[in-house]
Amino acid sequence: MGKKSRAGFAPWAAILIAAGIILVAGGSWYILGRRGQQPAARPLITVTAPAAADSWAIGSTHLITWTTANISPGNKISITLRRIPPPPLPAEGQEFDPVLFTNLESTGSVDWTIASQYPSGTYVLGITSYASIPVEDPIMAESAPFALTSGEQLIGGQKDAHGCLKAAGYSWCAAKAECIRPWETYCTAAVPKTALFSCDGSKTIAATFYPTDDKYVDLVLSDGTKISLPRAMSASGARYAKADESFVFWNKGDTAFITENGTTTYSNCVTGTP
Repeated sequence: MGKKSRAGFAPWAAILIAAGIILVAGGSWYILGRRGQQPAARPLITVTAPAAADSWAIGSTHLITWTTANISPGNKISITLRRIPPPPLPAEGQEFDPVLFTNLESTGSVDWTIASQYPSGTYVLGITSYASIPVEDPIMAESAPFALTSGEQLIGGQKDAHGCLKAAGYSWCAAKAECIRPWETYCTAAVPKTALFSCDGSKTIAATFYPTDDKYVDLVLSDGTKISLPRAMSASGARYAKADESFVFWNKGDTAFITENGTTTYSNCVTGTP
């Protein structure tokens, strides 16, 4: 009986041993395969200008630059500006994150004319890469801290090499080949398109847009105010605003309105052509 039992067991033992070998070999190949897989490369943005300790004068134009790695070239870019408050912390409302640019192509650089609404101080630029709006899975980076300065104090009547009256805030705009005040007029070679809005209370807004370079709108109001506003993020329509949101121009189709310090000052505005 013992010999017959051992003879009957032998084929099943061989099958079990072979199955074990197959499982061990398969597991080894799986582990080796897993070890051979490379982790996905991490997307990265590096802000190269402004650099640490740079000092940029308000009213001047500088090139913001950045590099990207492992990011789709079709992604869009937005750029924000954040002031670093000096100690002691400032009063509420003095810290802000204005949007400088939105929906830029990821070219690695953009010219920035520094508007006069920014107080002198230390700032950082934030750059965000995203596939589309609404923004999901953004890739973000910040510059090193840099300074915005108010520039030199000028003697009344002093002019620059182009004949621009510096004491009155004028500077030369090569793109337009004329003297401008940067806080009143956007320096660009893009062809302007002006619309005249008629508002409640016999008020008017002359708005100059630059369709091929839509970073700013230039406004002339019926009360004599002239202001150039950078484009800001908006869920619907076009929105242009000061850095601290104290002056906002909204435009959707043929309509517009203005808020100043949270109060609507130009309402029910409808456009025609000037």
